[in-house]
Amino acid sequence: MAIYRIKIGENEYRIEITEAGIKINDEDIQVDLMQLNDAGLYLMNHGEDKLELHMKVEGQSSYLVMADGKQVLAQVEPERGQVKSRTTLLSDKELRAPMPGLVISVNVEQGQQVKEGQAVCVLESMKMQMAIHAPVDGVVKEIVVESDQKVEKDALLVILE
Repeated sequence: MAIYRIKIGENEYRIEITEAGIKINDEDIQVDLMQLNDAGLYLMNHGEDKLELHMKVEGQSSYLVMADGKQVLAQVEPERGQVKSRTTLLSDKELRAPMPGLVISVNVEQGQQVKEGQAVCVLESMKMQMAIHAPVDGVVKEIVVESDQKVEKDALLVILE
């Protein structure tokens, strides 16, 4: 059995992994996680729901996770006290490409106010389009890419302030 504390933003979760399954905050969860490639692409099945996850190691015990167009920094530590903040490792105001692809559109302008969850730009990879959403409320500080530009995985797209 392994027990971890995961911190995402201000939220902290207790994850218990046993042979019988997974518990999140002492609630049994039926979920399967399948690694699809070595580049950090996973498929998570939770009942009838399926979710594609892109994960990247960002430092010791920190992971950048992109799911459903939203990205978060998850800090994972074995349960031995509180999770230490590592906000200096990655700003949640830097939007990065979860995969290599083509920028289809940039939906914001420099200086524009954005709300959490607002589509900031759209990427296309292997004929699939993915909207990249603002992870927090903010103002567009810099747009690093433009429409019809090819980007590599982890390329900086937009910076918020």
